[in-house]
Amino acid sequence: MPPSSTSPDWDGLYREQTTPWDKGAPAPPLLEWIDSHPGECAGRILVPGCGLGHDVRALATLEGVSDVVGLDLSQTAVDQADSFPKVGRERFIAGDLFALDPDQVGTYDWVWEHTCFCAIDPSMREDYVRAVHGALKPEGHLLGVFYLDPYDDEHQPGGGPPHGCSLEELSERFEQSGRFLIEESFVPTRSYPGREGLERLVKMRRI
Repeated sequence: MPPSSTSPDWDGLYREQTTPWDKGAPAPPLLEWIDSHPGECAGRILVPGCGLGHDVRALATLEGVSDVVGLDLSQTAVDQADSFPKVGRERFIAGDLFALDPDQVGTYDWVWEHTCFCAIDPSMREDYVRAVHGALKPEGHLLGVFYLDPYDDEHQPGGGPPHGCSLEELSERFEQSGRFLIEESFVPTRSYPGREGLERLVKMRRI
């Protein structure tokens, strides 16, 4: 997740093990989508803001996946992700989605989004759209679970992360930018406890 003037110290939080967003398992909406779309997700996959890599490993087990790159700003998170037993063709690198190395640009068939979009400051969301568009090959896909309503007694609008979004904003930022076409959008039936009905699983194609 890229830094900004309002970003938390992600690496410090991982060093302190203050990571309430880490649930110790892959995102349930990702597993639901994989089960209902066998064989569809293949090739090279980027997972920005990968944390400890649970989603990366779930994707790396899929037949037809050639490479899964977990990217995170936190070197501590990357080191911890690397400490898990290897399950497939996954690897982890410390880096910034907003400043990808040239060999990461235009090379991915899929980007999996989970907790990166909601973690960055909302002022950076247009940059996020440009970054994932730039990472994908032409006709590549962005698949993501977007946290529409993360607010509760602890988190209020403007006080994130996490920062919520609306379906209208997703359409405006991704489709109306002329960079993506939304092909699939639904409320997942599987979620982490407490997130039931608050997320949206969206698949988009890079234009």
